[in-house]
Amino acid sequence: MNKYTGFSDLCIPYTESIKDLKEILKELIELGYKNVAIEQTYDHVNNNGSKKSDPIPPAIDLTNISKELKGKLQLRNRITIVYSDASVTLVTNRSANLRGYNLVAVIPTTPDAFNHACQTMPCDIISYNADTVRGKMSRKYYFLAVSRNIMLEIKYAPAIVNSNERKEIINRAHKYHSYGKSKNVVISSGAHNRFQVRGPYDIANLGLIFGLSEEQSKNAILALPRKVLISADARRHGKAGIVVRRQQDVVDSDDYSESELNEEIQTSDEEEEEDVDCSEDEEMCEDEVVEPPKKVAKYEK
Repeated sequence: MNKYTGFSDLCIPYTESIKDLKEILKELIELGYKNVAIEQTYDHVNNNGSKKSDPIPPAIDLTNISKELKGKLQLRNRITIVYSDASVTLVTNRSANLRGYNLVAVIPTTPDAFNHACQTMPCDIISYNADTVRGKMSRKYYFLAVSRNIMLEIKYAPAIVNSNERKEIINRAHKYHSYGKSKNVVISSGAHNRFQVRGPYDIANLGLIFGLSEEQSKNAILALPRKVLISADARRHGKAGIVVRRQQDVVDSDDYSESELNEEIQTSDEEEEEDVDCSEDEEMCEDEVVEPPKKVAKYEK
């Protein structure tokens, strides 16, 4: 049974003000969303020299917030990792806090980091920020990310707030279209307050500006987020195998096997006696010939 239904917003940045976060979540409920990911960030570029054993922050507990919302939203934890080279894998492989997140997103700051994210990085979403929005891409690695069920993200809230960022985001969205025909593109809000959130159908119309077709715009907030959430759960819990055993051929009760067809029919003694009685009666019937009655003529006196 699929537990992820309805519209999804996979990027709501976490703020220390729980009150503001709840206002955003309540607005999302009114707009018809069902699945929301709360984003936390780890900047590997600036914290590369950190001496902490686990520099990735622990995932926040969303249980109390979910109870206050009465289960109307499915809240998920998301970590966004900003990195510039493949050395980030040394941190992610050793991190115990990383396992507490449902979604892993990355922001590659260099072309090599983008290729690494598409090819080998164990992540679910490839995103961007204001500094990397004009980053270079490769068509080969784009389709490699698509084959690995990795989504490429577009955030619409910065495009609403700032006109300069709007141009940059539209430019990046058109790159998605030119490099990979906008495959596996999801649209998230990245909203920092409730006034930056838009309804699902408004986002579907906004997707046309980003170079997506009408069907791709709907899938960007409905089918593809559901797909990446299911894929992320499979990545976290590991692979599972199914063993199929072949049973012996079962013969239908209405059919006969060759051995049964060649087998002589055995009758019981009672059946034989009945057959004998029937045969004797037939012989007696043959010996006794019953003549028809003769007609007697009537004479008048």
